[in-house]
Amino acid sequence: MRVRVKNCLLLLVLLVLGVACKTKSDVDAFKEADYSLQQIDKVEVNGVDLMQKKGPNDFSFSDAARLFSAVSANNLSAISTLGLNVSLGEGNESRSMTVTQLKWQLLVDDQKTVSGLVDEPVELKNGLNLITVRSPLKLAEVNGRTDLNSLLQLATLLNQEKADRPKVVLQIKPTILTSVGPFELPAFINIKN
Repeated sequence: MRVRVKNCLLLLVLLVLGVACKTKSDVDAFKEADYSLQQIDKVEVNGVDLMQKKGPNDFSFSDAARLFSAVSANNLSAISTLGLNVSLGEGNESRSMTVTQLKWQLLVDDQKTVSGLVDEPVELKNGLNLITVRSPLKLAEVNGRTDLNSLLQLATLLNQEKADRPKVVLQIKPTILTSVGPFELPAFINIKN
């Protein structure tokens, strides 16, 4: 009887170690992956399509009023469709990962400008991933207040030529679903554009 219990315990320990090794391998593959933003097909903030705005004159009075109200309360909500390319490297092409939560932030000239949190699960795989995300937005505050100009600058930034654009960095910090539960990566990952 004791031998049987020992054999069962040994089998259980081996099974747990096998699952833990696979989980660590999956997390490492996605932590070390190269991420690049290939396309942005849609950016809608509180119902205003920012991809159609090239400058402040493109905003109607209704657009401006809606955004001013949301900016005043720092209560913005965005819907975006993004093309995120994930390059896992050789030998990892068949892996996939479920991101249960995604913290993100946008830095303009190394200053945090806007941040958000995506709570909807997203499945990532090697190659191009077309993702539609819904996220509340929080604009960076200056002297405890948000500024509508920050949002207008972000809107026009999307439509500027690369040569005229300031330094823009998108960073993500995913929480990955693993076999032992959710795991949040310890640091933000820079997305290349």
